[in-house]
Amino acid sequence: MNALSEKIFLKLEMPNNENRKSDRDKIFKALKEKYDNVTIPYNIIKKLYPMCREANFEITVTLVKRDYDWVVTDVEPGDTTSKNYGLCVDLGSTTVIMRLVDLATGDIISEESVFNKQIAFGEDILNRIFYTRNSKEKLHEIHKATTDTFKELIDIIEEKTGVISEDISIMTVAGNTTMIHFLLDIDPWTIFQTPYTPVFNQTSFIKAEEIDIPIKGYVYCFPSVANYFGGDIVSGMLYTEIHKRQDISAFIDIGTNGELVMGNEDFLVAVAGAAGPALEGGLSKFGMRARKGAIDTIKIIDNKIKYTTIEDGKPLGICGSGIVDLLAEMFLNGWVDFSGVIKKGASENIIEVDGQLAVEYATKEESGNDQSLIFTQSDINQFLKTKSAAHTMVAFLLEEVGLTLDDLDDFYVAGAFGTHLDVEAAITIGMYPDLERSKMHCPGNASLKGAYKLLMNRNLLADVDDIAERIHYIGLEDAKDFIGKMRAASFLPHTDLDNYPTVKAKLIERGIL
Repeated sequence: MNALSEKIFLKLEMPNNENRKSDRDKIFKALKEKYDNVTIPYNIIKKLYPMCREANFEITVTLVKRDYDWVVTDVEPGDTTSKNYGLCVDLGSTTVIMRLVDLATGDIISEESVFNKQIAFGEDILNRIFYTRNSKEKLHEIHKATTDTFKELIDIIEEKTGVISEDISIMTVAGNTTMIHFLLDIDPWTIFQTPYTPVFNQTSFIKAEEIDIPIKGYVYCFPSVANYFGGDIVSGMLYTEIHKRQDISAFIDIGTNGELVMGNEDFLVAVAGAAGPALEGGLSKFGMRARKGAIDTIKIIDNKIKYTTIEDGKPLGICGSGIVDLLAEMFLNGWVDFSGVIKKGASENIIEVDGQLAVEYATKEESGNDQSLIFTQSDINQFLKTKSAAHTMVAFLLEEVGLTLDDLDDFYVAGAFGTHLDVEAAITIGMYPDLERSKMHCPGNASLKGAYKLLMNRNLLADVDDIAERIHYIGLEDAKDFIGKMRAASFLPHTDLDNYPTVKAKLIERGIL
């Protein structure tokens, strides 16, 4: 294993007249035999007496590999090398996911998730940024909400596994640029204000206690690239390794932010922008996150809606993957036209609510909240803006680098949304390009997987820096005719059906064309 943290058991000679080296120097010399460049901080030196003598100089030293050295994070009496753990974290604006890992074996002992306590200050990231503006006290509130979320997860893991925080020496964190600013109690206002430059992109290793994380060791945050292109995407790229390949790949993650990067071993080009809450169900009255009772898949069979819900709960609303399915099925069954306008009378599920048409995907009797669950024309219009943004980022970036879809060998759809999303449905509505399906990949939570990968392989620290430094980021505020391209992509699947040959074939087969 080449984990970011290691423990080593030392049996050193007790002080005597022939060997008068200091306690610190004995330890330092022994460590130098295995580790190139070692730093023993002041707080560790303070621990050495009388602990080393009481343990007869049979001690365990914990070290963390930083960019240019190994730093000692703890010295304990006896042999405790069997207890060395790390945490990797996907710090999302909605959900925070944490893994506990045995650094000696690489085994994932536990994986837990909770909602980010920042939500109390606004569902949308921009609301949180505005809340903290010109107020150190309010900024610290959101910082505390973030660290309290981490502590909740650490407590859950300790209760389930018995592993205490004192045995955790390293944590890797992947999050978007704003989330990392909040974690470090640093004002993110400059991310929102022109010229949209963060206070920092790179932080390297930070003592956990400095940011109120209760582990004995360090926190490593993946570097960001720009205001909307964060370390979570850098982590995902580390996992997929598109930066090492000769073939050209695209990597897209659509959530609160939308990020896209294309390239290979020779070049990496990226765009990003705020996507909003649409894919988390945030645009609709009955939209909801992917939890129990959320409708996550939909099919229309014999002109009737058939759905499934997460954990088989009674339907309470619809999450992002369900919305994509719903819109795709409505389109393929002639319930909406190419512009997404609902066709009155196309189905008994189409009703009128407050003067506008809507589709009822679960009746009052079926639902778990005694309400008719609907998706309105306004909801569709809003969702089409998000789906067109995803399509347009791909089209824009291809044009910028002088490539076509045929030049793409792989297309990665990352993130929790990509995990649950039906790729066929996403292509049907024009969210993703109509590529050969063998080129489409859903790696799941690539952000968390990249954080785990780095945790277990310290040699990848240089790769992380290389990825972040090589990316050529293009701000969409400078994009030519981006709005025009979005308008063209706001139709189902697109104004130019020839861009979507498989969808066109389905429409012909169903008699819609």
